[in-house]
Amino acid sequence: MKHIFFPLLFLISQLFSQSNLEKANSAYASRALGSTKNKADGSQIKSAIKFYLAAIENENSIEASIGILKSYYYYGKYALDDNDEKKKIFNDAVSLGEKFIIDNPESPGIRYWYLVNLGSWAEEYGVIAAARSGFADTMKVHSEKIIKLDNKYNDGGGYFMLGVVHLRAPYVPFFLSWPDKDKAEKLLKSASITGKYTLPQKFNYAKALYKNNKTKEALDLLKNIIKSTPSGENRVESWDQIIQAEKYIQNIKE
Repeated sequence: MKHIFFPLLFLISQLFSQSNLEKANSAYASRALGSTKNKADGSQIKSAIKFYLAAIENENSIEASIGILKSYYYYGKYALDDNDEKKKIFNDAVSLGEKFIIDNPESPGIRYWYLVNLGSWAEEYGVIAAARSGFADTMKVHSEKIIKLDNKYNDGGGYFMLGVVHLRAPYVPFFLSWPDKDKAEKLLKSASITGKYTLPQKFNYAKALYKNNKTKEALDLLKNIIKSTPSGENRVESWDQIIQAEKYIQNIKE
């Protein structure tokens, strides 16, 4: 009995001795537990949010600030179904991100995850609300700043974000004249050769290739995504990219 009791007691003591930030990081790393393809269970990410908020209140570190932005995004994107709840989460994340940027203007990570949430905010509120808010210009400014601060952050995250906004933002003469599909392709290519070539990078690069009439290259890349095998803590995000690629490829005529 003693052989069981003392190791168990040690594990319990270790758990209680963890800081809020350590508990949050552990919960975030376990976020895919109980998930089904691109649908998250939600219990682990809610724990991560709880402990990141506590860590921010007590420690106010850059790591905790990035952690809560990542967690809000994951919770809103993959765990929630209700649109109003999604809007609230992304509103909270965008508001926090703006505050964190003021407090930590040299952090590429805070800017990056602020933009990730801002992009999801725009998806939930729609094109008109995004245009009125100056969404595209905000994305452009912060993406360019991320590249200046650390062009390798999150596998070329600054290039990726800037490429995506060039890809998605509409060209409107005299109002929004800078979006350029050729620049989108070049920027997404730059992201692909800066660190790991991630599934979101592949998917958006495929879309850029298709919009630039490079259908065969786009199809090859989409098929590559679909053949991926999701695993590890990123498996929910990976499944989401696979499902999106499957839907997108159905609308392409060879």
